Amino acid sequence: MAKVYIPVGTVSGTAKAVADACAVALRVEGHEPCVDAEASVDALNSGDWDAVLVVTATTGRGDVPSNLMHFYTALEEQRPALNSRTFGVISLGDSSYDMTFCQAGALMEARLSELQGQAPVPRVTIDATETQTPDDDALFWLKEWMEKAL
Repeated sequence: MAKVYIPVGTVSGTAKAVADACAVALRVEGHEPCVDAEASVDALNSGDWDAVLVVTATTGRGDVPSNLMHFYTALEEQRPALNSRTFGVISLGDSSYDMTFCQAGALMEARLSELQGQAPVPRVTIDATETQTPDDDALFWLKEWMEKAL
């Protein structure tokens, strides 16, 4: 059984719904997930987590949502060592914004890699223009991530 920290960056609630669906799937497999819409480095450091699974929307001009921005900047400022801890990123966006499509997920993936985290599966991008069931798309990716990360 693995403990999985799930920081969530949400604007309209879709990313939170996707994170909740992932948490259910992780529990079914015997893991212990914690969805956190107010993520912090303190929570990351104090939880003895085996893995981190970021679920984030993209807002503005490719920005990390405001509720996850503190976590993102704190990762840069505090530079917690992930020491090869596995992570994954589920990134939601709208491809009609070509230059910034799922940019928040790309930013989170890069930041966690800089901190020596290991992504056994590349981040998944879920396009709001192509799906009405982002949680199903995320769960399809999650199966592979669980096999390789946990």
